[in-house]
Amino acid sequence: MSRDILERLKNANLTALQCRGEDWPRSLLSNRNVPAGWIALRQRADGKRVVIPAGENPDPERDDVLLFVRDAELAIPVAVSECRAAGGNIVKASCTIQMRWRRDADELAAARKTFMDFNALTNDRFVQRVTEAGAAAALKQFIRQNQADELVEGDQREALAESLREHLKRFLFGAGLSIERVSGLEFSSDTLKEQQALRRETAERVERIKARQMVEEAALAATQRKLDDLAGVMDKLGAAAKDENMQWHDLLPSLSPAERGRLLENLWRITPDRHTARAIVVVAGQECLWLDPAKPETAVRRITIDDDLGGLRSVGFSPQRNALLIGAASGVWMLDADDGSVTGKFEVPSAEQTRTGFNAAVITGDTLVATHSQRGCWAWPLAQPSAGRALLRPEAGVPKTIRSVVTTSDGRVLFAADDTIRVFDSELNATDRLDTGGKTVTCIHVLGDSLYVGTKDGLVLHDRLDDSRELFEVVHRAHDAVESIHARRWNDLVELVIPADSQGVLGIYGDEGVTTRLLECSTPIRRAWACDDVVVGLSDHRDSLIVMNANMPQRTGREVHVARMTGRSIQDACIVVSSDQGAAQA
Repeated sequence: MSRDILERLKNANLTALQCRGEDWPRSLLSNRNVPAGWIALRQRADGKRVVIPAGENPDPERDDVLLFVRDAELAIPVAVSECRAAGGNIVKASCTIQMRWRRDADELAAARKTFMDFNALTNDRFVQRVTEAGAAAALKQFIRQNQADELVEGDQREALAESLREHLKRFLFGAGLSIERVSGLEFSSDTLKEQQALRRETAERVERIKARQMVEEAALAATQRKLDDLAGVMDKLGAAAKDENMQWHDLLPSLSPAERGRLLENLWRITPDRHTARAIVVVAGQECLWLDPAKPETAVRRITIDDDLGGLRSVGFSPQRNALLIGAASGVWMLDADDGSVTGKFEVPSAEQTRTGFNAAVITGDTLVATHSQRGCWAWPLAQPSAGRALLRPEAGVPKTIRSVVTTSDGRVLFAADDTIRVFDSELNATDRLDTGGKTVTCIHVLGDSLYVGTKDGLVLHDRLDDSRELFEVVHRAHDAVESIHARRWNDLVELVIPADSQGVLGIYGDEGVTTRLLECSTPIRRAWACDDVVVGLSDHRDSLIVMNANMPQRTGREVHVARMTGRSIQDACIVVSSDQGAAQA
């Protein structure tokens, strides 16, 4: 039995243990001390008490009584499944009360009287006795006295510890215990969450209503300002335009530079629409989406294209055939622009794997021509898709880039190859090679006899196709590569629409020496498209389009998150104009 006392004190599931002095082990060779982590109370037969700390020998008489208690914090877990808080919400709670025996002879004697019905007090029995003394009831009372949001969102550990000390004061006094702290405190309330969610939703609705009102008021105010500005400008133009055949170049000098800038910025809103957008078509992954220019947030048509020709890379609109030309890895699909049905499949007869796809395609006469940086420039008769031939093939990686094929009004075909523009006649025979002076070409655009070129280092160049001098002039200098150019014409006035990264979309009037901002947005723009009534920008991350039509008074458009709709980034986009006006655009 003597050796059993020290062995039993090694039991981790033991909180307190008492024995008679005669059971304490004795040895002539060594002292038997109180083990580490314990304190002992020695009570003599005459009632005298002494506290023995760890490391000292209690040296009891045979008739003495020894009480050993843990000299550490004792964890009492307490939980409440449901309790109504002060505000009426149902709250769940759990915590751990950290208690400790007081190192005082009288206090330990009280603990012996309260707890030691048997010689051993286990942890489970100790927790049960404290719980029965009112720990759970004290936690419930604390919940009832406080609001649910204060319990859930605040740090209530010290306040709860003080409340527990007060509620369990009599028990603690009679048991020789003290509450040190509260740990692991958690409050939760499903009803509070529902209330808070309802409040947030209500607040968000109110904010949306306020924001909508502010936007509408701002739009009305902006519209009025624009009307006032343009009214003064138009009065001046009306006074100057006595000759009904007078052109824009004759009228603009009557305006100040500031008035001229305001007029050019809004010119596309007040001039007649000859080329009206009826759809914006987007290629993302293997999907093709038709967006309504007036309500672009939802797709009015959505189809998935087979991967027979590999991944999709580009999309363009051919007004002559009312067709969409969709470039893929190894060929070009031709779709009906209205219903999306496949009307042609033009494939390169090669099994060679490539990293990209056909980046642009056009129809000239009865032939489809498309460009691909790895496969070259290819031409297919519309009536014989299997009879494709290469107009230019890269050799040993030269040229490195072949892109941006366009046609002229007389049937010529032009495309970019590194820093040159290759020109083919209507029979697709090579006739010319225009050199940009070492500037890598990123895009080209033809309007009448004018050729516009965008370069990798941010230049917009202009040359006349009917001028044999091949003299490119700089129209604009941008900070980044110019990836697209679209031109709009009103009588003798030409506007170039280009992306401008963080500046949005710009309108350039080279002959007037004026640059205006057509579209502002919070995301950088890397490509842009335009017709007479719509401007579209592609975000730098290729995840969304910004669409602005002429009815929007400000220079901001609607952001359409295509990546959220499809789960894929945008490869390319184009504007489909009304079919009865397509010939005029062509």
